[in-house]
Amino acid sequence: MRLSLFSALSVLALGLIHVEAGKVNTVRIDPKKNLVCLILPPPGKLIGDTEQDGHVQCTDGSPQLLPSNFFIWKKFQSNSNYVQAWGMMNDKSVGLRSDDGGGQYDTHRDSGVNKAQGYSVFVELLEPDSKRWCIRFCPKGKEHYCNMGKSTYGCEGALGITDWSASSK
Repeated sequence: MRLSLFSALSVLALGLIHVEAGKVNTVRIDPKKNLVCLILPPPGKLIGDTEQDGHVQCTDGSPQLLPSNFFIWKKFQSNSNYVQAWGMMNDKSVGLRSDDGGGQYDTHRDSGVNKAQGYSVFVELLEPDSKRWCIRFCPKGKEHYCNMGKSTYGCEGALGITDWSASSK
């Protein structure tokens, strides 16, 4: 069956076919600059349903600015195995659904073309229903510290984050 040009364009316009050639999501983190970039789903969509459709927003505005009220608070931790950031978020500021139990974006091929600037892999978990978020970057040879196969465990189970207080370390 051949589609006319009009029919093909109509299908694309309705969003029935998702085509975004060359799209690469590059996330970054820099504790010294208080910089965090996160992949977020389209507003109003469930995270688990949008692994291929996320977009990057950063505290420095490149490529897109995270709203100034997104982070309720955030913390950083670095060691020889990884660098990570986590905290509490204002899910409404970016259109996350507060009934969403959460999901994961990472460098796995099923998540689209996602890259971690300066690191081999990363794993990011967003948990709108508990207002938690976390992201960890792992260098080459230490990829196993990013626990990409534990998305259903949340920030605590996958990354071992148990400090959810706003006070500094």
